[in-house]
Amino acid sequence: MKFHLLKPLTSTTLIAALLTSATPVLAAPADTDAAETAAAAPSEISNLTLEQAIDKAISSSMDLNLLKLDSESAYYTTLQALMGTRNTKVESVRTLSSAKSKFETEADAIRDYKVAESNWRIKENDARLNVHKAYYEVLAAKEKADLQKKYADAKYGDNSDAQKTLRELEETYREALAKLNQLMNEKSDQAWNLAAVDYSTFQLLPIEEYKKIAHQKRPDLVKASAEVAFYQAKVNYIREYAALSTYPGRIAQIELKKYELLLQSAQRKADAEITANYEKVVQAKQALEESIASQKAAEERYRQTYMDYLNKTASASELANRKEKWLDSIAERIDTTHQYNVAVATLQHSIGF
Repeated sequence: MKFHLLKPLTSTTLIAALLTSATPVLAAPADTDAAETAAAAPSEISNLTLEQAIDKAISSSMDLNLLKLDSESAYYTTLQALMGTRNTKVESVRTLSSAKSKFETEADAIRDYKVAESNWRIKENDARLNVHKAYYEVLAAKEKADLQKKYADAKYGDNSDAQKTLRELEETYREALAKLNQLMNEKSDQAWNLAAVDYSTFQLLPIEEYKKIAHQKRPDLVKASAEVAFYQAKVNYIREYAALSTYPGRIAQIELKKYELLLQSAQRKADAEITANYEKVVQAKQALEESIASQKAAEERYRQTYMDYLNKTASASELANRKEKWLDSIAERIDTTHQYNVAVATLQHSIGF
């Protein structure tokens, strides 16, 4: 959406009124951040950081709480099973039946726990990403609405286009806020003083490092690895206490091969996802850096034009045009910051947070 920041200010009389107003609307900006920062929130509005929003969403989700309970139950069930097989010494295992009772029971219990924990972590990571996206959307929407409100105030005349844009931006903000509040199980109109998110120091690792990390911690890959480990344990004890040429041995080998292929497929899918998301971060960072440079350049051109206007070497319309371009550059920087934040969070999600 293009900002209608100065577009309605086309009449010479109105521009002159703005320039001679007691309020220095077109004065050279002494503080760039002041033009970019949302108006101070009322004191009764609570502060909210990204991590607090994530905690609220996770702790208030019934589905996540149920999956976490399943994981905790599986943990103690696994401990109970391992305690039950601990008294069976390896040297006392002499038959396939007793080997199954010990080794398969242990491997099955460990698999059950890892699967239950992975199911919980998968949903939790999805919730984290959803909160990241909603939080960034509110930040950007609020900053845009405040920017529009600050520089297109109706008191300076008939500014209907700017006011229409302001209403649209405020509605976008309310919708984004409602989405975030729904994730946190809060009232839809609950306002927050959101803390800014700064990824300026975020340093990308080599992409192969991210893939390696994902293979170890990404929940769906941990889950797939647990299946492979179970069938590998089964093949191992059948080989040791019978023969892989038996029917149970052949079935175990087939199942092992099946889950190895499934793991490889999951890893390839994860690698492709990480590669795509990695490239999006690189592109988004470049776009952000370009928009920041563009904003600084536009601000400097506006400053210079303002000085020229004071020296009567630039017209009021030239000054207004410079300011509009500067404000448009701020809006562009807001958009690219939003896109970069989402790109970083999406990459983190594909790795496993």
